[in-house]
Amino acid sequence: MKVGYLGPKGTFSEEAVFKYIEGMKECEAIEFATIQDVVKSVAEGTCDEGILPVENSIEGSVNVSLDLLINDDEGILVKGEVIIPISQCLICDDFIDFKDVHCILSHPQALAQCREYILNNFPRVEVKTTESTVKALLGVNAKKGIVAIGPERAAWLYNLKVLEKDVQDIKENYTRFLVIAKRDSDYTGEDKTSIVFSVPNVPGSLYRALGVLAGKNINMTKIESRPSRKKFGEYVFWVDIEGHRKEERIKEALEDLKIKADFLKVIGSYPKFKMGK
Repeated sequence: MKVGYLGPKGTFSEEAVFKYIEGMKECEAIEFATIQDVVKSVAEGTCDEGILPVENSIEGSVNVSLDLLINDDEGILVKGEVIIPISQCLICDDFIDFKDVHCILSHPQALAQCREYILNNFPRVEVKTTESTVKALLGVNAKKGIVAIGPERAAWLYNLKVLEKDVQDIKENYTRFLVIAKRDSDYTGEDKTSIVFSVPNVPGSLYRALGVLAGKNINMTKIESRPSRKKFGEYVFWVDIEGHRKEERIKEALEDLKIKADFLKVIGSYPKFKMGK
């Protein structure tokens, strides 16, 4: 089995892949330059599955991943989730005094997770974004005064120096990844289902839609609005609920919700990730 992830080697996405395929036989991790490329690899069959970062406990959702799944027309489904702890490190090609730093590189999510740290330690330093944390690390090689924020393992892989560990603003830092494929997972009894829907632009429509879930005693673990991309001011709602789409109560709720919604899409059902697994 081939599993695609956002590369290069050493990213947190690669760590999530290793966590996901732990114990599986004949699995190969394939790196891609962008999240879009990961989705495309599954859609076109280059990879059997893919891993997408979707949510960080400090900074919130990874919008590009959500939008790709919301607007997918290739039949991509979510079949699993992986949650890993995130420790951001300050990294350079050689040890350097903080006063000599003039530029910090990293992925926007990593920079956002370390916003207060950067303001407190490098208030006048230029900050630049990169496509991944590892791309940032590769940008510090033999460049004086440039540091990066990224994973400790990546520093080891690329023979770089860790100046400081755990530089994220909140030490308890986790990122959730979704596993995508052409089909979702079978019922296990400990499942979640991700759905997307829109409602008429009239007072109380969202309240009535969510009332369908409450009426069936279905717990929501996530709700987020995203622009519909069709008209300014129109939104769709991503909701994660407890239960599998093949359960009778979930099936009934989705049928009732379809009546109240302008649009409803089931993104997939999958086992809940167990922390400490």
